[in-house]
Amino acid sequence: MNKATIIEDAITYIKELQKNVKDLSDQLLEMEASSEEEAKQRSETIDAAEEMNKCGIEEDVKVTNIDGNKFWLKIVIQKKRSSFTKLVEAMNFLGFEFTDTSVTTSKGAILITACVEGIYGENFAAAETRELLQEIIKGI
Repeated sequence: MNKATIIEDAITYIKELQKNVKDLSDQLLEMEASSEEEAKQRSETIDAAEEMNKCGIEEDVKVTNIDGNKFWLKIVIQKKRSSFTKLVEAMNFLGFEFTDTSVTTSKGAILITACVEGIYGENFAAAETRELLQEIIKGI
């Protein structure tokens, strides 16, 4: 090996190392950004729970049978990211369709009032539906 080849190999090696440094720096920045975002989400959830408790608001589920397989729901849950979406998805999975819905947020809580109807024509008892909703909310 002559000097020119050794220098050329060294330059190539240094460029590869610089590329690795840049890639690792980018990954580190992404990790820091995502951890800051997660910390912010956790603090928002804690703040919402504290605000609910401070105002005396408690999670609640009320179900009233309107007609056969049609129910009126009043649900109060803690304000969390995508909790309403998860609730709707779970209800659809169980065979309920939301027809008239109203969602209001205040003081760390979400108030959902809705009419739901059984998609498959099954008749559910109001108490059974209430227990089902409470289980869904625990999982959110």
